[in-house]
Amino acid sequence: MGKDGFMAKDKYMKMLLFLTTLFSFSLLYSEDEIHVYDVKSGLIIYNITGGTQLTPETNLSIVGNAKLCFKEWGDVILEEENGMVVTTGAIHYKDEVKRAEKRTKFKVITVDFENQQLLERPRSALNPNIEKETIDLERHGEAIVAGYPCEVWSTKGISKCIYKGIVLKQESYVMGVSYMKVAVDVNFDINTTEEECSVPQFPLQTFALIKDKIKTKNTKKVDNFCKVLKEASLRIKDKKNAVNLNSKERQKFINKLGKSIFLEQKKILPELLNALKETRACLQTGENPFEANECLKDFSRLKEQLGTDENEYIVLWDEKRKSKLLDKIEDELIYIQSRYPCINRSKNITDLSACMK
Repeated sequence: MGKDGFMAKDKYMKMLLFLTTLFSFSLLYSEDEIHVYDVKSGLIIYNITGGTQLTPETNLSIVGNAKLCFKEWGDVILEEENGMVVTTGAIHYKDEVKRAEKRTKFKVITVDFENQQLLERPRSALNPNIEKETIDLERHGEAIVAGYPCEVWSTKGISKCIYKGIVLKQESYVMGVSYMKVAVDVNFDINTTEEECSVPQFPLQTFALIKDKIKTKNTKKVDNFCKVLKEASLRIKDKKNAVNLNSKERQKFINKLGKSIFLEQKKILPELLNALKETRACLQTGENPFEANECLKDFSRLKEQLGTDENEYIVLWDEKRKSKLLDKIEDELIYIQSRYPCINRSKNITDLSACMK
């Protein structure tokens, strides 16, 4: 065989090798293609509940609902959560939590409800389409949730019931803190509309270099609640001591869990003290219901932020009503003033709760 024949044969073999490799890769890719969920589409409604004795003087509760809308086997996912975080006892606090996030193969859109905008960023190519729900968990049988059989996966204080990759029930009980998110209405393989899987029509802000873990200001409560519990459960060595209200480990955990509440209280309480002084002075000169109600505006707004539902709207205004209201303002003013040095020194939710008892 001549030189030209060898060259032709070499080219033929290289081309054959290339085509064989390409075919094998395509076949491998098609066989190994992994869907986020093993269901094409779905719409699921959840109930959310939770709570704890936050400190010896303060209780915390969470109540809300959530929605999961997905299509294209989970390549498009919309998650929404709405809830209320409430503390009672020494610390009065109430805050509405509203969160929505839409994920596709290539981008994530987080809804910033507070500023009425959408924050868009690319999804990291290094991350899978969805967090592995069973990481650090072990299989423990099956259960029925909302009429569907699901696999139970659990570890210390954490349990999930998963149906074809979809979490239908999630429970946590860590350091005396309970959290449950359970599906109550499940519909699979439906024609999900664009409206059901869409985010609000807010202006879009694009961020090219922000990491996939970005969170908006108002997602730090219900959204991350269970994640904090999971992290804590994996660190627990002494489970019996973990529920002891006075244990150092639990106090450290509670202070982390209640950090946003503590920071909000530290901001509002000084404002409330000033509002009480101004309201007292204003009411002393108020001569009619209209003027009295104007005096109470800032005070009522701050009390509402602190979770105290007090309807102080004044219809009748006379000396008896005026004296009674001034006495109430004076009592609250004395209460806050007497605790103010302690409030200033407080460094966490445990300190602040002890101050306010």
